[in-house]
Amino acid sequence: MISLGRPFSRLASVLALLLAFAPLCMAASAFDIGLDGKSPYPEHSRDQILELERNSDGRMLHRDELDAFKAVLVEQGWPTYRTSGPALIDAAGKLLERSGLDFEFQKYMLRVLDQQVGDDIRPAIYARLADRIHASHDSSQLYGTLQQRLDDVSTVDPPVASLGSLLFFRDFYGLPSLEDELASGGIDYEATLSQPPATYTRPDIRTLLGELIQPDQSLRTALSAARSKGDSAKVELLQEEIAASDREGLRRIKQVFEDVGFPTRDMVGIDGVSTAFLLVQHADEDPAFQKRALELAAPLMTSRGMSRRQYAMLADRVSLAAGEPQRYGTQMTLQNGKYVLQPTSDIEGLDRRRLQMALGPYQAMLDSANAERP
Repeated sequence: MISLGRPFSRLASVLALLLAFAPLCMAASAFDIGLDGKSPYPEHSRDQILELERNSDGRMLHRDELDAFKAVLVEQGWPTYRTSGPALIDAAGKLLERSGLDFEFQKYMLRVLDQQVGDDIRPAIYARLADRIHASHDSSQLYGTLQQRLDDVSTVDPPVASLGSLLFFRDFYGLPSLEDELASGGIDYEATLSQPPATYTRPDIRTLLGELIQPDQSLRTALSAARSKGDSAKVELLQEEIAASDREGLRRIKQVFEDVGFPTRDMVGIDGVSTAFLLVQHADEDPAFQKRALELAAPLMTSRGMSRRQYAMLADRVSLAAGEPQRYGTQMTLQNGKYVLQPTSDIEGLDRRRLQMALGPYQAMLDSANAERP
């Protein structure tokens, strides 16, 4: 498989946030395609992609054309701006939309592209591509980019499959809320899929965050698997390893915060901010540090430099650590074999507060979490 060629995957950095709001998930072994890594496309592969795009001219790919497109991606990976340039990204994006004979392939490739969204892939155009693909197969969309205007009123059509997915994506990438977009527009969906890649003022911190998140997530994934198998000995061992990993991660992330405060998008990128948040979220051994990080995160959240959802999760963590009820209902606990909310203030107004923080209804969150239990 082609190397992903990035310090860390955005999918890994937001794994704990997605819960049930990940409609693109499927078995990673279905296809063997990544990103093009550090090597540009050879000329014959580049020409093949561009020729397929020209010859298909807006129609769906025939089976032999689709097979040829897949073969190039398996061999070379998805093109990236740094190695293969914008024209190839845009051509491949058009071919992906025309690959309707294989919906599973399209969904898999959307997951691959997700790793580049906000870097060399425009978030809004990625969302429109995903919505067009899903609407062509199951008469629903993910992010609300497909709209109709009748009698000067804009409506979403077809319907959105998951409010949680829509809120998460738009909040995470700093896009307008659906309500604001319907009222006033503001997104140019005619722009290209590609964009100049992001640059970072602190690539050293970005690299460090990538190093810290790998054991954080891999150990927790292994723990979840051990619990589902009922392997108590493995669970105990992994819990000890996670505790040790969290202590080391806490030591190193605290040094980052002492040096620069809460890392910003300019410093480390969208996924870097998300990773910093996740490491702070797991720093339960030091609630004073979590509280300080929350204070530093407030201006980032206000300026859309940090996801409101992430801020809400950290705020709830800090409240519970202080012995106070959480405000946004993001923290759950197992009770009699089912997930329930940890102590939460003003349940009647909870969903209203959650919506303000780009969170879906709390009951849907609980239902989804319980449905995932073995």
